[in-house]
Order: sequence, then C-alpha cells, then structure tokens
Amino acid sequence: MVHTTAERLEIIEFFFGNNQCANRTAELFNERHENSKVQRKYVLELVSKFQETGSVTNRKLNIENPVRNEGMEVAVLGHNNVDPTLSTNQLETVTGISRRSIQRTLKAHKFHPCKIHLVQELYEDDFDRRSQFSKIMSERIINDPNFLFNTCFSDESSFFLNGLVNRHTCRYWSDNNPRVYREVHTQYPQKLNVWAGIFGDNLVGPFFLPGNLTGEMYLELLPQAIDPALTAIIETQNDRYDEDRLMFQEDGAPPHYTLFVREYLDRTFPGRWIGRRGAIEWPPRSPDLSPLDFFLWGHLKSKVYETACGFFVRRFTRQNCK
Repeated sequence: MVHTTAERLEIIEFFFGNNQCANRTAELFNERHENSKVQRKYVLELVSKFQETGSVTNRKLNIENPVRNEGMEVAVLGHNNVDPTLSTNQLETVTGISRRSIQRTLKAHKFHPCKIHLVQELYEDDFDRRSQFSKIMSERIINDPNFLFNTCFSDESSFFLNGLVNRHTCRYWSDNNPRVYREVHTQYPQKLNVWAGIFGDNLVGPFFLPGNLTGEMYLELLPQAIDPALTAIIETQNDRYDEDRLMFQEDGAPPHYTLFVREYLDRTFPGRWIGRRGAIEWPPRSPDLSPLDFFLWGHLKSKVYETACGFFVRRFTRQNCK
C-alpha cells in the first residue's frame, strides 16, 4: 500500500514521540488509519530512510530515454576514427558535445577503452626457436609434473621514477582490442633496476641493483643474494622442493651471457639451467614466456604508476639509497 507524504510524516512523529518504539508507532497509526495500516517493518524502513536522506518521499527515477542524435554520433565516431587515442575530454573539446553524450555514443557502438601494452618485437627465425623451446618444455613437464614448480624463473626490470610509461593515462577507444604499441625515448631517465624470481609459489627477492646490470654485478648477485634466497626456501620447505632437481632460468641479456657467469651456472646448476647456451636454450626476445613478464612486472607497475609518484617507488628508492 502506498502512503501519502502526510501519513509518512505522521509515522515519523509517532516514532520519535514514543521512545522510538516501532511496535507502538504502528499501533497508534493503525488506530487512526484503519484503511491504511502499517507493520513494524515498514516503520523501521521509513525511519531508516528518513535518517539517511532527511526525507520521507521516494526519489524520482529518471526514466527519460535520451533521443539519439545522428549528427552527434557521426561527429563522435568520425573523430574517433581519425584518432582513436583521443580521450573523452579531448573529444568534448573538439566536438563541443558533452562528455556524457560521448560516452553514451561510444558505449552504444560497443567501443571500449583499451590499455596500451608494451611487447617485444620478434624476428623471422624467432618463431621456430620458440616452437622448439615449447616442445622441450612440454616434454619435460610430461616426464616430471613438478618440473615447473622446481624451476626458478628470474628477470630484471626497470621502474622509471618519473612515471615514463604511465599506461593508466593511455586509452585507445575501439570496438575490438587493437594491440596498440607506443615507442618511448628519453636520454637520461631516472630509474630503479630490480631483480626478482618466482620459485614455485614463492617470490625470490626482490633485489635492487645499483645502476644498470653488468656481468660483474650479476656474478656478485648470484652467490651473495640469489643462491642464499633459494637455499632458504628449500630448507624451510624441504618437503615441497627437491634441491637436486632445481632448475634456474634466465633470459639472454648480455650480462647473463658473460663467460664467467655461464661458468658459475655450470658449476652451481650443472645441466640444470635455462638460458643462452644453457642446458635448455632460452629463445631470444621472448619475455612473454617468463611468468615475471607475463604477470609480476605488469602487476607491480600498475601499482607503482597508479599515481604520478608511486608509494612503492618512493619507499624502495629510500631503502636503496641508504
């Protein structure tokens, strides 16, 4: 039953005049209005609405269906076709159409704001190497279901302190994923280089590097930081990891390929390391095959670059400079 505004105000008056008792309020109201009785639940809901909004009336629903303007849609879609990277604010400036109407038009035509992804360019013969690597890895996994769990995948990444690649401010409006790439150039960017690894379901590191990684620096990092971290994980979870079957993965970056680094890996992981000239050859220009590039770095950078000066970067920059 729909009650008038006057009846609702009467219920509120009875409620606060009778020690805020919903049962007594319903009784008093029903004595006066035999044809429009209320229950305790209705009283409580009405009081809650009144306390939240300061009103006893229902909000008017905006059911007006906006008229679609063909000329407006042509203007929005035309500018988007010329330059899909224009934001809705920029489209509003160049077309004179409100941002809300622009968003409504793009949504009506199934357009979505796609993020820009940075990927590695592949050369012609890289596809065969990737296929060969995938075949070897598949065979290893079939023969040893715990192969991937006992493999430590590693990688380095640079966090630019000036938010050089802030993909959160880049959108590309399209009705399908356009796979957009953007080249960025800077001469002397401020950055923090980080090494990290994924070993089973454990994160190894991260370890922060004083400048660009070199072969000498990497050779120091392996026995002083990486090996102890792996050993600590194995010792604390020896029922899950097999040290004799541990595989160590690295990509083909020049510091990893130096002779003394390869000799160290041959001694420490004899026949059990993946990389350039390793027991299993890591295909060149294939960062997407590494779980760190596939997930970890993207996830961390989405947090770091979420604001102009990410807390993560500020925090670890201070630690690295101490």
